[in-house]
Amino acid sequence: MKGKICLAWVAAAVLLAAPALASEGAAAFRDRAVQGQEVLTRVPSGDSVRPVSAARFLPTARRIDRGINDICYAYRGEMAIGFAASYGTLTSEDTDIMLLLDGIDLSGSMFTLNPSFGYFIRDNMCLGVSFGYTRMQGTLGNVSLNLGSANDISMSLSGVGFKSRMTTMGAFMRSYAGVDPKGHFGLFGELELTFRMGGSVFSYAPEGEAKSTENGNMQLRVAFNSGVAVYIFPNVCCTLSFGLGGFQFNRVDQKDASGNVTGTRRASKMRLRLNIADIRIGLNFHL
Repeated sequence: MKGKICLAWVAAAVLLAAPALASEGAAAFRDRAVQGQEVLTRVPSGDSVRPVSAARFLPTARRIDRGINDICYAYRGEMAIGFAASYGTLTSEDTDIMLLLDGIDLSGSMFTLNPSFGYFIRDNMCLGVSFGYTRMQGTLGNVSLNLGSANDISMSLSGVGFKSRMTTMGAFMRSYAGVDPKGHFGLFGELELTFRMGGSVFSYAPEGEAKSTENGNMQLRVAFNSGVAVYIFPNVCCTLSFGLGGFQFNRVDQKDASGNVTGTRRASKMRLRLNIADIRIGLNFHL
């Protein structure tokens, strides 16, 4: 009889404790869910939780949510119209570095125009296309090289000219990360694919007879860029980007005055380093 009473008390205690144990078990395992063969682990981030896939290349126990997307710099569905332009000139009066050159008559100019269009497929992530046009030209009316009577080396050039025009088409993917809580300042990384085509003409006049050489240029480039972005107006963003290198392929076809190909040169290279010559400043209008 006493045994039956003890069993009844144990059964009653189990029935009373079952709801509490079930709720504690749900709380203990509410951060793990099974979806097919994939297990999602939720890692707390402040007052929110973020899902992290257990199938990623690093163990989920060591994954850290760094909160890169916690600050929204640009919202999903926004459109960005970018514009960058530059113009510069160079004359022999602007430089004093060629002390060995006498009677130099040099002038040149360079003009670049780069519009772009991007669409934010999600917060802080933009896909877009870009276009570009570059024109360079320069003339060397006269230059003389004299290394002194002791070296007995001297030469002179005259009537040398150079003209180049390049057209660029490309696509890019850019990811932003906000810096301040209000989203005024941001950093971005960019993967860019560009294709350039154009030509250049090199003319000279040896012994008074004008001659010229024409080159057809083609370039394919995959580049990595990084930079900073600042909202100077509510919908106007100023960007400063730096080239970090990448892969580049060039092909140059040399042609004579009649347009016949006389030679071809191909070159490719891959470099991953900061390129101070590839610095661009632009404006983006967010719509």
